[in-house]
Amino acid sequence: MAERDPLTESLTLLSERAGDVTGLVYTRLFAAHPELEDLFLMDTDGGVRGSMLSQALECLMNLADGPGTMAETVIRSERINHDTYDVPIGMFEVFFDIIRDVTRDTLGPAWTPDMDTAWKNTLAKTDSLSAFSLAT
Repeated sequence: MAERDPLTESLTLLSERAGDVTGLVYTRLFAAHPELEDLFLMDTDGGVRGSMLSQALECLMNLADGPGTMAETVIRSERINHDTYDVPIGMFEVFFDIIRDVTRDTLGPAWTPDMDTAWKNTLAKTDSLSAFSLAT
């Protein structure tokens, strides 16, 4: 059986330890960037937040585990879509950083140097894809 990449392993451990982390991720996002909370006023049942987080997690694992073709398409198109929602430049990328921070803090001592490296490499890819979208 193939070994999981360290990023996917960290997300598996996150799920095992914390279950649904939607609340943790958005609480941290809004604490760091309260101006973004108004963008979710219509999301009264949390469905949009859950869907966004699920898609972001899929993209992260897709990029970490291989060529990331699905993630490339999704990140580029969603970066453009988020412009129409008046998401400030740079805030789209912050969401991925927040997911990493929640994962790292939840794992505590189980967070490994390999996980840290995998997250750094994958976040560099998300930033690059997002920047590409802004340039086109």
